[in-house]
Amino acid sequence: MAQESSINRASRRTRILSNHLVQSPSDPTSCLQSNSCLSYTPPEVTESFDFETKEMRKILDFHNLEDRDWLFRVIEQGKVFNGKERGGRMFVIPDYNQTMEQQREMTMKRIEYLLERGVFDGWLMKKGVEAELKKLAFLDVIQNFDHSLAVMLGVHFFLWGGAIQFMGTKRHHDKWLRDTETFALKGCFSMTELGHGSNVRGIETVTTYDLKAGEFVINTPCESAQKYWIGGAANHATHTIVFSQLNINGVNQGVHAFIVQIRDEDGNISPNIRIADCGHKIGLNGVDNGRIWFDNLRIPRENLLNSVADVSPDGQYLSAIKDPDQRFAAFLSPLTSGRIPIATSAVFSSKVGLAIAIRYSLSRRVFSDTPNGPEVLLLDYPSHQRRLLPLLAKSYAMTFGGNYLKMIYVNRTPGSAKTLHVVSSAFKAIFTWHNMRTLQECREACGGQGLKTENKIGHMKGEFDVQSTFEGDNNVLMQQVSKALLSEYVAAKKKNKPFKGLGLEHMNGPVPVIPSNLTSSILRSSQFQMNAFCLRERDLLNRFAAEVSLYQSKGESKEHAFMVSYQLAEDLGRAFSDRAILQTFIDAEANVTAASLKNVLGLLRSMYALICLEEDAAFLRYGYLSTGNAAAVRKEVTKLCGELRPHALALVSSLGIPDAFLGPIAFNWIDANSSSSVKTLVSESFSVLSKGFIVSFFLFASVHKKKPGEMPPPIAVMVLTCT
Repeated sequence: MAQESSINRASRRTRILSNHLVQSPSDPTSCLQSNSCLSYTPPEVTESFDFETKEMRKILDFHNLEDRDWLFRVIEQGKVFNGKERGGRMFVIPDYNQTMEQQREMTMKRIEYLLERGVFDGWLMKKGVEAELKKLAFLDVIQNFDHSLAVMLGVHFFLWGGAIQFMGTKRHHDKWLRDTETFALKGCFSMTELGHGSNVRGIETVTTYDLKAGEFVINTPCESAQKYWIGGAANHATHTIVFSQLNINGVNQGVHAFIVQIRDEDGNISPNIRIADCGHKIGLNGVDNGRIWFDNLRIPRENLLNSVADVSPDGQYLSAIKDPDQRFAAFLSPLTSGRIPIATSAVFSSKVGLAIAIRYSLSRRVFSDTPNGPEVLLLDYPSHQRRLLPLLAKSYAMTFGGNYLKMIYVNRTPGSAKTLHVVSSAFKAIFTWHNMRTLQECREACGGQGLKTENKIGHMKGEFDVQSTFEGDNNVLMQQVSKALLSEYVAAKKKNKPFKGLGLEHMNGPVPVIPSNLTSSILRSSQFQMNAFCLRERDLLNRFAAEVSLYQSKGESKEHAFMVSYQLAEDLGRAFSDRAILQTFIDAEANVTAASLKNVLGLLRSMYALICLEEDAAFLRYGYLSTGNAAAVRKEVTKLCGELRPHALALVSSLGIPDAFLGPIAFNWIDANSSSSVKTLVSESFSVLSKGFIVSFFLFASVHKKKPGEMPPPIAVMVLTCT
């Protein structure tokens, strides 16, 4: 009886262990009972829409909605865009598991696919506002799929093509633009050097003019002068714009730009040129960044881009602008065009991250706030609302700012060059900083799922990180903004004339007064919000001017005075940016008539303004807000989070991003991670065999006290055979 009882107990334990290890269906006699499993409930089932999302999208996307939707469909239908089924849905997500070389080749295949479908028609050859807006809309769509693809197109069209358009003249337009649009040639842009990035004036590449041959001769005189991080140069580009010091008759005339062929049609590197790969990066590995050296490279005299200055056949340097500083500024001013798509793509990237994270938070539950109660949706936690909803409001605000920047660009005139430069510098810095902060918060808000490449957010951080650096380091750009504001200040004071331009007209009126007691209605007033922003900008500009003047009065140079006043300069740059963005939000809101849209836009605008008040220490540092008022602002932000929470799904559904361009966790994350959606690591036959061996071994060890030379008991053999 004792032996039989031991066998029964061992057999029972074996069944339990075996079922657990191989995930057999539950046995009614088993003592292991599973809890009810989680199920996915689409947020659309429980969330309400209090406004028309299509109408909100029209306000946000602003232009070329039909063109955008057409291109989204083109990408979704193309095999080269790596469509994958997850959780019953199709997603287009680049395969970042590919090698660097494979990613680069896929970028070129995707460009060829889009070229064959006419996506790039008119990007350089058509002129006018309509053509430029369509190009910008298409670039918005493309970067939603893959930043590497967007960057390669940006380099080819905006940098190489833009340099020929704006820095060249008719002879260059006729020869190069059509072939650029059709990709008969592939262009890149050689400005950055190993030793010089933001300081373009300091680049060390040298070009001289050979009078007898009528040719320019380009040299890389030292290792620090090698062209570095040149997108497209490592593998694919056939031509480049080379920025170089121009030395004529022993006189350095400053930085100029030249057209250079670096490869032939078969991909062979041109004579007197050396090219090397920059190697693997933290992101953008679909872009073939390269390094270039020039060894007495000769090019035709006509390859100088000569809209600002030229060299005659007899070697005379010709320019209508005699002042070197003004000539340099005129020379580089067209290059601000490259900042436009960077700024707008950063906002779209933040919106992709927020759409994924917020949709996930509307279906993912965690913990319970009552005994034995249901788990709570992530976005129903006030702390989670605080993490995501202020960032969503900022992305809405920056969308309006980006639309304003686009309109300045497509309607540009010589008179608007300063405004375009200052606003593009400010918005590029603010938008790209916001994007990186948003992606990090969204990644964390998605927990472990945020780490999966297919869910996009985590990988996007590496892809977009470079935006803080290329086309101008963000900190340098913000200091340029402050210098431009100071120039306006000095000119207005010197001429005793009112401020005009860059939105500084508020400086002509009385100093705004902040009420001592900030109620909810005051805090949500657009007039109060604008007054607070203008007060900060006005005071910081006065302080910055006074500090620079003080250093100069002590004999310091203007450049040194700027350098040591960097903290005020950075504060002022942010103040200008925030005020300009708020103004674009107020203007967009004023054009809306539907009450439901106006209501939610008012909440978003107040959230944007108040989170800026809360986050910028300048409001407390310089006394614009008392500690009591700062506390009132903080409390109001929390209230606004609660009021925006019911609109969260509708707000991210209005962003104009098709489902296929989000990540699987934005939808049915349970089905997307089901065992049927992946290859199992253990085959069924091996699993069955393992089960048999596990059972027989357990019985043998638990029941049979084997003596030397004794055979296993019959029950062990029987179990092994039956399984």
